[in-house]
Amino acid sequence: MKNRLNIFSNNNIQNFLTTLFSDHQLTLMTLDDLDNKLQTTKPNIIIINNINESKLINLDHINDNCLVISNLKKNNLIFKKKIKLLNTPLSINQIKNTIQSFVQNCKVEFHDISIDNEKINNVDNNSFCYLTKVEIEILRYLIIEKEVSKKLIKEDILNIKSNIETNSLESHLTRIRKKMNQVKTNVKIQTKSEKLILIV
Repeated sequence: MKNRLNIFSNNNIQNFLTTLFSDHQLTLMTLDDLDNKLQTTKPNIIIINNINESKLINLDHINDNCLVISNLKKNNLIFKKKIKLLNTPLSINQIKNTIQSFVQNCKVEFHDISIDNEKINNVDNNSFCYLTKVEIEILRYLIIEKEVSKKLIKEDILNIKSNIETNSLESHLTRIRKKMNQVKTNVKIQTKSEKLILIV
């Protein structure tokens, strides 16, 4: 299952990024698209190359799922709030590793829950519970898609071939549901035929 990644840039860097992140599903947009297309459930990479481009960005729309990459010095960037910033030049491996770490740790939210730093949090009552890496992947994908086939999760997250009989997914779902109950969320994972649906 490919991680989704939104890239906002006014440079023609499509070939470079497509090669660098061939294991991700990229959506490439310009900085002009930021106000309308910025996502709260998907990681957003914003690439700034000059001071004029930094002025195009509405700070109110920068959220925890944004990483700004810039070749400008920090004191030349006109940001009044704390942002996740990656200053270049850096090696290609440093850029790739930083972005991969950022993508894996991005916060996703749905109704009264968020997933952040290996935890499921109930934003209404401040309770939380730790999740395993696999539980995070399953729940994160459900939050983003709202509906997903069991077959897809088995094959792409659990790496189980479709012809193999196993209760592995059901075991993971039981543990996830238990942890969701612990934080007293109104969100439920419903099983319908061979699909999982996130409902409130």
